[in-house]
Amino acid sequence: MKGRRLFVLLVAVMAITGLVIAGCAPEEAAPPAEEEEGQTPEEEEEEEGPAQPEEEPIRLRMQTPYPTGIVMYDVGQKFVDSLNDMSGGRFEATLHPSGAIVDGLKEMRAAHEGVLDVALTASHYHTSEVGLVGDLFNLYPAGTNPWEFIVWFYYGGGKELHQEMYDRQDLNLQAGMLYGMTSAESFGWVADPITSLSDFEGMKFRTAGIWGDMLTEIGASVVTMPGGEVYEAAQRGVIDAFEFSTPGVDYSFGFHELGTYLHGPGIHAPQSAMEILVNKDVWNSMSPELQSIFMYASQASLVDGWAMTNWRDVEGMRLLTDYGTQFVSLPEDVQREVTQIAHDMYRDIAAEDEFFATVYEDQVQFLKDFRAYKDFAQPDPALMAPE
Repeated sequence: MKGRRLFVLLVAVMAITGLVIAGCAPEEAAPPAEEEEGQTPEEEEEEEGPAQPEEEPIRLRMQTPYPTGIVMYDVGQKFVDSLNDMSGGRFEATLHPSGAIVDGLKEMRAAHEGVLDVALTASHYHTSEVGLVGDLFNLYPAGTNPWEFIVWFYYGGGKELHQEMYDRQDLNLQAGMLYGMTSAESFGWVADPITSLSDFEGMKFRTAGIWGDMLTEIGASVVTMPGGEVYEAAQRGVIDAFEFSTPGVDYSFGFHELGTYLHGPGIHAPQSAMEILVNKDVWNSMSPELQSIFMYASQASLVDGWAMTNWRDVEGMRLLTDYGTQFVSLPEDVQREVTQIAHDMYRDIAAEDEFFATVYEDQVQFLKDFRAYKDFAQPDPALMAPE
């Protein structure tokens, strides 16, 4: 009996020990839940919303007073191409030549009225609407050279005055931008060499604008006609002399074939600036980013266009020389007399036109400062030429 109790006690101890060991053993990991078929971690992220519609491009209809085939039109086309490229397609600008949408030389008014979105033009073409001050923002006798004008326009207050010129006439135009520039024009093609101011007396000279007023004052008979009529008029003797453009453009029109003398320098037009006028409603519809792209595209075009027109003129001079064109340099005393006549006239205009006086006096002071710096700092190219 005692032995049986000992056996039962031993079995109980062994059972308790087994339970303790089982409790201390690690639990077996539960099998992973089966993933739903095709589900990936990326799909747990929030789904993107519907794609936004692409921004509609701004379509700009532009016109220039120049025909195709001359460098001034080519400069405008390069501006349009770079504007479209720089905007990544957000602008779709197209350029049209003179007369394609509106009559040539009516581009400024058409941009104001919204018939054109942009006019690529020049301010001396619309002095009848803005006054003679328009000449001060482009070519005018004894005026600024190209680089002087660019510095004055962008940093000397010129672009603000340019905008004011149009605002004063309540024209709905965003101004203050240029897209191209030429260097001095040829002084003119004349049947006989000019040696003194008296040679202009009785001369039938094709020109226009404020330079025409000055020639009239010194005795010339000024004739105004479109560029396309000049060659035939000179050939038939309707005119004795004419000025048109730069050497490269003059060559492309065949003026060298007339057998006349090509005179320089172009003191009557030391530079020609090409302006951009945007309909103000169109301008205000652009985002600030697109306005910046437009502005910087114009500045890039200004530099590129000036380089291109200069290169065409270098080529033009070479072709004219090869043809046998006879070149005449105006005597210095004639250039000084033209300068004196010009500034006397500007002072007379300024005495009666307050805004003309503001712009003219601003330019005169700028030129004094700028030329003083240049005369001191800039070497004379003639002294640096190889012998």
